[in-house]
Amino acid sequence: MFLFKKKLLAVSLAAISIICTACNYTAQQESDSNNIHNNDTSVNDSARDDMAPADEEKIEINIGLVKNSASALGAAHLFTNSEDNSAYEKYTPVVYNSADELLNAFKANEINAAVLPADKAAICYSNTDCYGVAVTSGSNYYIAENGSSVTDIEDLNGKTITVSAEDTMADSILNIISNYNNLNISYNFVDTNAQIINGLKDGSITLALTQEPYLSQVTSETVRSAIDLYDYWNDAAGTELVTSCLVISKNFISENANAFRFFMKDYAASASMAKRNTEETAKSANRFALVDDINSSKAAIPGCGVTFKTGEDMKTMLSGFYTVIAESNADILGGHIPDDNFYFINE
Repeated sequence: MFLFKKKLLAVSLAAISIICTACNYTAQQESDSNNIHNNDTSVNDSARDDMAPADEEKIEINIGLVKNSASALGAAHLFTNSEDNSAYEKYTPVVYNSADELLNAFKANEINAAVLPADKAAICYSNTDCYGVAVTSGSNYYIAENGSSVTDIEDLNGKTITVSAEDTMADSILNIISNYNNLNISYNFVDTNAQIINGLKDGSITLALTQEPYLSQVTSETVRSAIDLYDYWNDAAGTELVTSCLVISKNFISENANAFRFFMKDYAASASMAKRNTEETAKSANRFALVDDINSSKAAIPGCGVTFKTGEDMKTMLSGFYTVIAESNADILGGHIPDDNFYFINE
């Protein structure tokens, strides 16, 4: 009788174990189902991020760029990939002749995103509800000379440097470097980058502070890159030089969260391709009217400082740069450094 009761107890415990396992399995299925519907798990979010939207679900994103700028070259493959349908979303370039025109267009909500010079991005934040989401170019300043008298930074002492009023950061950048090196320099201001190019070509301008791809447009037997200011800036400022960054409307991000994540992936791929295949990048940029000249653009890309830094890396670069610039000339930032709410960190 005792043996019978032991067997009965064992059978009962086994049955209870099977029932509990079944219950747990059912509960887990229900939990998994709820997680899928509620988007609660990182696994499901990751899987969703890797799935490109169907053509009819793609969002068209208008991207504002300054013609013939380094940032235009870094974005070129967004538009070729959109055209051949290999991009996650749809991208349309909207090209402006100056950064001020681009800034005004963004303020007027004519475009979803804009690649602006770093100082204009700070002003944009002061006047619109936008995020800074990526650094798109940096370390892109050169002294161009029609001649051969300048080979080092000390050779600029006592010289007059021509800068374009279109580049509102130029004299502040050089002032920081010249003050660190105890140089006495003066400035000749012209209205446009085109005037610098033409002046260097015809010899009416001897020395100019410029960026790529403008430098490569003017390089010849007589005009050359006399000084790359990369190391001199690092020594003087102790932080990285940022020349352009991507800003996006906060409303656009909140209303199109998935499309925004895909956009960032597509832009990162474009910047990477721009550096790896300079010939195709220059051709693509020319085909979409982002640049005028293929050959000079191709030559310029290695010196354009094309990058795509996001998140904490982006914030560190931009905030450090803004701090140094503000100490020299806060006016070009709109009078103050952007606060932490400017930076989109949640990648």
